[in-house]
Amino acid sequence: MTIFLFTIFTILSVYCIYLFIRGKLKLSPLWPMLAVWFAAIGISQLHLSSIELAWPVKYWWLLFVSLVSFALGFFVFNKIWQRYPFWQKFKFLITQDYSVKNIRLVIYVLLILSLFGLYKFYTISGNFPLLAADTDVFRFTADEQVPGLYNYLAQLARIFIPLSFFVMFVQRFNFKKHSDLIIVSLFGILVLTLFASRTQIFFIDLWVMALYLFIRKPNWKQSLKFYPIFLLISIFVLAAVPLIRQYKSYGSADYLAGVTQIDNSKAKYGTKYLLPLYIGVSFNQQALLHAQDYYETHPIQKGKVTLDPFTNILGLDQFKSNFDLGAIFKSWWNTGTYLFPFVIDFGTSAFFFIPFIIAGFLTLIYRFWLVNPNFLSINLYAYAVFFIVMTVYLSFTVRAEMYLDLMLLFISYLVVSKKFQKYDL
Repeated sequence: MTIFLFTIFTILSVYCIYLFIRGKLKLSPLWPMLAVWFAAIGISQLHLSSIELAWPVKYWWLLFVSLVSFALGFFVFNKIWQRYPFWQKFKFLITQDYSVKNIRLVIYVLLILSLFGLYKFYTISGNFPLLAADTDVFRFTADEQVPGLYNYLAQLARIFIPLSFFVMFVQRFNFKKHSDLIIVSLFGILVLTLFASRTQIFFIDLWVMALYLFIRKPNWKQSLKFYPIFLLISIFVLAAVPLIRQYKSYGSADYLAGVTQIDNSKAKYGTKYLLPLYIGVSFNQQALLHAQDYYETHPIQKGKVTLDPFTNILGLDQFKSNFDLGAIFKSWWNTGTYLFPFVIDFGTSAFFFIPFIIAGFLTLIYRFWLVNPNFLSINLYAYAVFFIVMTVYLSFTVRAEMYLDLMLLFISYLVVSKKFQKYDL
């Protein structure tokens, strides 16, 4: 039965990917959302760990409700934004005339800010996570020691690398013309690797793949030349980074299998090294399941978790959320899909209305890009694609860096837009 469910949901996922590329409502946020969730549901049915809870009927029902809610939200808001494209009233948002020279300027400014952040990170913490003797412990220690702004600046490569690729895609890649951007990108990848964060590199990977699709509009032949490389990078990063962290922190690359009680002794052809991919998907579903069950009988946070990024930035301690993750699940389960913080805030009702609202925002970005493809809309929708794919893993809505990223994109757009000065806000 497990293999049957895995096969069915995998087929559904692949079909949704096809619809995203070729079908009706092409490139809409509906298809990638359904694709990643069908894939996550299918993978979770393999039940490789003895400590994974079997999904009760209620949890199956809530997942189904959440996907229907998202689909309904897409169709409703797609009609609304199609009829009322309010952004058209703000002429500075829809100009397609931007300066590639100014994009390069933005990239170099971000690079300089990143170098400053790296210097501050190293002088305060004394090392980088990947180089530390105990990578896992150091990551959490450094996060506490290094102020959030310096931490964010140190990892600005996650922004200037995609913007470098934006230039290369718009101008058609030329090694001589874009040699500086290649060097900047390689440096950025090296820097992000030092932070031992697979999310950051996967973030760049997805953003770049989406940019290629939206800007170059590749045919099948071009896609087969470009995408396999980035997909292999994704798989390698998502598998290798946690394995390196485990080996440096615990002396064994099999630590993760042990703590999750998965028997990988019979795994063939190196498939055991793909275990982090399985755990990253299935155990985040487990975290969501535990949270849903926990908040059936415990008081909810009533929106405080959702507002945490803003209350933290503004220093409004009296409004911060207060909950015990250890009471919900094991301490090393630190993410639980995009719904997890909303379940803490609103309980089971989050499965009903949160996907609908999220669909509204994502569809707004989709319609903005579809009607007015420019520097801002293309990058925003590429960012949205990353957000969608990561919904099965974690929630970026409670991470301050998402709002800082969006602010940077908007400021960058004002800098690169040639006609911005001519428009009234």
